[in-house]
Amino acid sequence: MEAQTLLNTGAADRALKLMSGFEPGEFSEATSDGLFSLTAQAHLSLGNHIEAYRALTRVSRITADYWFLLKRVCTQLAFNRCRADSLIALQAESALSSRIEHDAILQALLNASRNPGYEDVILAAAEIIPIATPETSSHQGWYALTEILTSAGSRQSTAVAWQNWRQRWPDHKAALTPPTITDALGVEATKSIALMLPLSGDLARVGRAVRDGFIAAFMSENIDLDLHIFDSAASSSIELIRSAREVAADVIVGPLLKLNVDTFAPFAAASETPTLLLNYLPNSTDTNATATPTLNLLQLGTAIEDEAATLAVHMQTNQHERVMIVYNNSAWANKALDTFRTAWPHPVYPANFSTIKQLTNAVGKAMGVAKSNERRARVSALLKEPVEFLPRARQDLDAIVALTTGFESAALIPALQFHFADHLPVYSTSQSLRDNESPKGFTVTELPALVQPTTAERALIKAFNLNQNPLVDLYVLGLTAFQVATWAPALSETSSWRDHFTRQSPIGRLSLEAGGRLSRSLAVTTVQDPRTEAFMGATESE
Repeated sequence: MEAQTLLNTGAADRALKLMSGFEPGEFSEATSDGLFSLTAQAHLSLGNHIEAYRALTRVSRITADYWFLLKRVCTQLAFNRCRADSLIALQAESALSSRIEHDAILQALLNASRNPGYEDVILAAAEIIPIATPETSSHQGWYALTEILTSAGSRQSTAVAWQNWRQRWPDHKAALTPPTITDALGVEATKSIALMLPLSGDLARVGRAVRDGFIAAFMSENIDLDLHIFDSAASSSIELIRSAREVAADVIVGPLLKLNVDTFAPFAAASETPTLLLNYLPNSTDTNATATPTLNLLQLGTAIEDEAATLAVHMQTNQHERVMIVYNNSAWANKALDTFRTAWPHPVYPANFSTIKQLTNAVGKAMGVAKSNERRARVSALLKEPVEFLPRARQDLDAIVALTTGFESAALIPALQFHFADHLPVYSTSQSLRDNESPKGFTVTELPALVQPTTAERALIKAFNLNQNPLVDLYVLGLTAFQVATWAPALSETSSWRDHFTRQSPIGRLSLEAGGRLSRSLAVTTVQDPRTEAFMGATESE
């Protein structure tokens, strides 16, 4: 075929021009598939990777050559799920398999779990329907393995889940030749944890909430280890480090308060004991900066920035573009606004207010209704008589982001109705659910523990009435801190676990960044009642 000859000689652009003159319906299925594959190869040669993917979506008969080409395209697009699917399909074509291949497949699946919405966002923007994962037993086994490795909870529970998976899939290639990452599951378990929280003083209630969540997770896992709890409000940083040494702690968890974390971190880094800080160090929100020079410091928290990033991914998946952001003057709202703006590739129109009384005017200004009223006033003044007039609002917005509390969200609903914006979908953070208010119809980020609770999480929710508790995030942070603490030794050294760590946790899907910061994406749900069924935004964006 002339197109193939042109490709072989490096004239990919001429090959594309030649093939554009043919209609696939003119040929047999096999010939059409050949044209689509050649089109994909030409686009790949020219760097048009998304167009190469588009061409491959039209191939009907799937062969080993198809999977090989798709793997090349998806590697260029950084489509980890698609790349893993291709590797699994190619592996099935071979009678042999190696640990290197298995490592590549599992690492691709783990990386896909870290950012599950990425492929959907890119393909939605290009108006391409994703290529579905094949429903083979090999693919199903790999996905089941990835699920248990990222959602089983503590390292000890994950080790048990891994053995259960091998019994369920005894003939799967990953069971016969386990990936390297599973070796760490056989390492000796953590024996002693030092938990350091403010248990006295003005913020004792905050520390107790985290403590109770931590202990609830500890009790539910039924793990044999010693837990030592220290009051970080009653001791200096050096005293806390000495206390951890005295009890031979394998892992330190805490402190919790920002000021304590900043002063404690240098001592913890020098101690070389794996430490899970329950707040973030300065500049650790910058994913390009390594906030800590050592591997033994991990940082876990419930930053509002993670919720804003989750919303940005989810809204892009829904193909929104022009967005109005309604936000108050609080520090958390401004942090969320900055994060959303950074993550959002389309226009943003702010509507800022200081008090609820200013909310309606802020919305009216952003919707253009205020300008419409000003035009009426000018015309009326020019004519020197009243003018019959119906204010008009802008029609170019796709959605609204509400960085508001529960009370403010309740006031926002009539404000949107008054300014002709109640037809727009509204997205918000969990802050809109924390005043015992439920902004019906809002799509919100929420803690997975409140959306799809496990047995242990249900018990904690019931025991402490967390659906109505303003400290719910702290209780759930405690649950998550215990799980992550059991992983701390494996994450405090250069390893496959550190490079590819991702975990479905009670506070969201966690991903370990280069500086030791555990970022998270949350569940996304549309509010119907105080709690409703949800899906993970994208997901979740977890």
